[in-house]
Amino acid sequence: MKHLVLFATAAILIAGCNMNVKKAENGNGGKKVDITSELGNLKVSTDNVDAKNTGLSVYPGSRVKERTPDNENQANVNIDTPWFAVKVVAVTFLTDDSPEKVWEFYKKDMSQYGRPLECRPGSPDLKIEKKSDDDLTCYDDNDKKGHNRGVTLSVNDQELKVGSEGKQRIVSVKPNGKGTEFSLVYVVTREGKESI
Repeated sequence: MKHLVLFATAAILIAGCNMNVKKAENGNGGKKVDITSELGNLKVSTDNVDAKNTGLSVYPGSRVKERTPDNENQANVNIDTPWFAVKVVAVTFLTDDSPEKVWEFYKKDMSQYGRPLECRPGSPDLKIEKKSDDDLTCYDDNDKKGHNRGVTLSVNDQELKVGSEGKQRIVSVKPNGKGTEFSLVYVVTREGKESI
């Protein structure tokens, strides 16, 4: 995600005229950056990201994972230009419950958007191929190694995905000690001028 933000920021900075930049940091390490130019806008917040913006429920009794110097563990990123737009909302949580309980909870919660793909070792969903550009699959089109096709998947590589390539919700689940770490992610993209 950092690379996408840096690329978009550089593009706007290089091409933009009459730019307005606002930057703020709060006492708990969260940051906000707003860049506005004639060619587009970039907004990034790593402070108090609301998990409701992912469109998914928060697992009962879970807590937001504390940020570290290397990882914010939450972000709300909006890039809006006349040519494309990207919105990403992501929040990471911890719970004392097992990964399987978290998995089953989100399988049910995500079903409001369609049948979630189960992207984990042994799942038949790993074999699903795209029939159109907007079809969602377990693997990334740019993944030449077939990583998410089950070749090297481990217990730490478990995701539920639902939606389409242009509008998807993802829940990543992995063990953390005796409990579970999971991330809720919402990604929307568009080409052209339509709003997202």
